[in-house]
Amino acid sequence: GGGGGGYCFAVHVERCVYCAMEGDSFESIAVSLGTDWLQVFAANAQPPMSPLGVDAGQLPHGGGADSLPAGAILRLGVVYKVPERTTVGGLASLFATSGDVLLAANPDLGGEHVHVEGGSEVCVLAGICDTDVAPDGSGMQQAG
Repeated sequence: GGGGGGYCFAVHVERCVYCAMEGDSFESIAVSLGTDWLQVFAANAQPPMSPLGVDAGQLPHGGGADSLPAGAILRLGVVYKVPERTTVGGLASLFATSGDVLLAANPDLGGEHVHVEGGSEVCVLAGICDTDVAPDGSGMQQAG
């Protein structure tokens, strides 16, 4: 036949996983996501993750903020299954982080006021190093 038929296919991209490239460090990855290098480092404490058949020997095991071999598989945070429809801003408030950080880790979500459907999975990089964010995400905790 002479038709110009096309093909459709689906690609599953695992959330909260990053494959280090040449020159990457915990710091450079964290900066690209708008978070702190300790967030990425802490997400890769124990136990190591070995997705897609990657040998666990390729995974980072400490060594500081600058020791990432190319091809190392890193966790970025945790995958959260959204129980009911909400917004990116609502999720950010829930996890004491910012909409910008959630969107950096989940660019497919679109924007802070876009609705995220229940059952969706999102990568959450909770602000483990932010001392000026209250548990409800509202800003600095007030003394008293």
